[in-house]
Amino acid sequence: MIFMSTYENKIDGKGRVSVPAAFRMILEAQNQSLVITNSITDQCLQGQGEQRILQIVNALDQMDTLSPEVHVLQTMIAQAQKMRIDSEGRITLPEQFMHHANLSDTAILAGMGRHFEVWEPQTYREREAKQRAHV
Repeated sequence: MIFMSTYENKIDGKGRVSVPAAFRMILEAQNQSLVITNSITDQCLQGQGEQRILQIVNALDQMDTLSPEVHVLQTMIAQAQKMRIDSEGRITLPEQFMHHANLSDTAILAGMGRHFEVWEPQTYREREAKQRAHV
């Protein structure tokens, strides 16, 4: 199962945002918790199941431990947090995540295959427009 489609959801005053039902169903079908990390390449967050984080850790085991790439991935893992999805399908984004992705009152949640990304809407639209122009 893959994360796909794009959703725009409100963020309430407590930093809660709804995870799309389709994304929650993927995690539930795989019996996995949701893990959120700061993106290491973009001003967004990444959501994935614990299995995806394990794949990254396994890849790290095969890499040169002194390489800059390993240090970047280790930093991403150190900042990762397992999220609790409440009974209404929401997660609470900690301030550090809100700041990293420049989120305030609305978020775009975009499926990217093995993970999904959480973006500030204008930043996401600008990035999408640049990608389309590039193609």
